[in-house]
Amino acid sequence: MIGRHKVKKLLGVLLTVLFVLLVFHSLGAQKIKMVDGVKVILNGKKPTAPKGRPVTIKLTEELVIGLSDNPDEALSEVGLFVVDKDGNLFVVDSKDRKVKAFDRNGRFLRLIGKPGEGPGELGMPTGVQFTPAGELMVEDATNRRLSFFKPSGEFIRSASIADKMGLLSVLLDGQGNCLGREIGLSGNKMFFEIKKYDLQLKPLFSLDKIDFPVPLPGSGAKINLMELSSIYQFDAAGNIFYGRNVAYEIKVFSPQGKHIRSIQKEYDQVKVTQEDIDEILARIPTTGDGVTNIKDMFVFPDYFPPFQFFLLDDQGRMYVRTYKKGKAKGEYEIDVFDAEGTFIAQFITKAGLMIWRGDKAYGIEDTEDGFRVIKRYAVSWQ
Repeated sequence: MIGRHKVKKLLGVLLTVLFVLLVFHSLGAQKIKMVDGVKVILNGKKPTAPKGRPVTIKLTEELVIGLSDNPDEALSEVGLFVVDKDGNLFVVDSKDRKVKAFDRNGRFLRLIGKPGEGPGELGMPTGVQFTPAGELMVEDATNRRLSFFKPSGEFIRSASIADKMGLLSVLLDGQGNCLGREIGLSGNKMFFEIKKYDLQLKPLFSLDKIDFPVPLPGSGAKINLMELSSIYQFDAAGNIFYGRNVAYEIKVFSPQGKHIRSIQKEYDQVKVTQEDIDEILARIPTTGDGVTNIKDMFVFPDYFPPFQFFLLDDQGRMYVRTYKKGKAKGEYEIDVFDAEGTFIAQFITKAGLMIWRGDKAYGIEDTEDGFRVIKRYAVSWQ
């Protein structure tokens, strides 16, 4: 017979072991460590649901913008878009060279800007942002300037960026400072330098510099498009979230540029197929100067980068669109991280999500007929 004392002792040991196992399991193999003053959060391949309960995120389509026989209301080539506090959308149509405004129900409101080179005219609009003052700032690549409009459509002013070879993907914080991707040339190489600028577009600091060869005819140099990609976002406090795509790592920098946190995740590589390459090349013009075949300038890796894109919501959560495909064409897996950097959920969607605000998400999606539209989704957490 085993005495009661020994039974209680054995039960105590078993409970201790079970507790350790349960705690380890609940961490989902997440590790946190400090490296040179930087907090590093390393997540495993499986999500760690809050309080041990699996999280399911459901997107329900509730609005489609861009399908219309009226050319003013249709979207020829969707660029970026923004949403105001009332749910109105302002969409860059790069082909029509205008910004198109729609209300929260998808009803067309107005056109902003028009093609041209003069004040209030747009050459090749590529991006749109709200300034802290509530103005619309439109990025114009060919006119090499930033144009400012009232949401009601009136032109206000412009700011020249002609002193730079090129400035792309401009993103504003709550104080009017911005991040941008500046183009430069050094020897036989070009580069993208990701910089933060003040209100007068004076550089404050550089986050990263990405070199790539100039594919001159006869040089044999080719560009790996996937190595050029980098993503950045501001959070509500002005911290910068930055990912280079060469590793599953999103670095967090303070508003002053100090590296304070790194969010990492283990992942399975996704092979690049010939079908993938053909699909990418189909979106690139066949010729440039009539002699050079632009498609011959590119080379593709054996595997996709860890992720395509990420965005932050107003709660500080991060949504990372990976290259892991779903069952239907155009579907990809999204990894979800909480405000602390813990990997908490996954879901699959066709939408190229770009804005997530409260219980609404907005993304760009291709229809079955090949039209690119903007969709709004109602979000439910289950």
